[in-house]
Amino acid sequence: MSFFLDLRFSGILYAILILTTPAFATEPKEKGALPEIVPETPGSKKMPPLEEVLTITQNYFTGWEGYQSGDYITRNQIKPLFRQLQKAGWTVKAEKNILKRIHAETDYLSRQLSTPKGIKFMRRVSRMPGGYDRLDHLLAMPYGKRNIRDFINSPGGFTMIEYMTTTKGGKNLGKYLSQAKTGKGFNKPTSYIYTETELIQAIKQAYETETGQKKKKK
Repeated sequence: MSFFLDLRFSGILYAILILTTPAFATEPKEKGALPEIVPETPGSKKMPPLEEVLTITQNYFTGWEGYQSGDYITRNQIKPLFRQLQKAGWTVKAEKNILKRIHAETDYLSRQLSTPKGIKFMRRVSRMPGGYDRLDHLLAMPYGKRNIRDFINSPGGFTMIEYMTTTKGGKNLGKYLSQAKTGKGFNKPTSYIYTETELIQAIKQAYETETGQKKKKK
């Protein structure tokens, strides 16, 4: 398969390369309010084993209408999971920090990926290593919102992200963009949690930290 960029996206790619200078301002991200954490009540249950915690988390996604593994998740979708874990006996101390790492429904990326065209685009990007991370990196750059919207609304727009994540040329492009103030670490993962798999990993790490089960490196 050839990964040469279609002429439809050459203008966008040119804009990304040219506009990565300090003279261009970064478009701010929109933030939603964090949900409140329910306080722990006296006489709570014994903390469940990790296997039960992971089972509860995995089962939480079962039955979601239209959900597919790898889909982009949002903050309010995940909040009730922590109430289930609390009911099972674990009040997650890291809940607030984990929720901070998940985009709110009001964030630009969440809104764009929830439209009919956005969902189709999202399903393509979800198969790419670091695809969601690239979208967030692009969002931080000049005209990032406009470029992401164009990718979603253009037939084959996902090929730009595919180019960035799966080709040598795309990796080299990321290294170049990393030199700009708004593009630092372009090829690296962000701190965000985008998927069920990443959430499970974060919850597992939180459990091991709280219970001291995490093995110390020598």
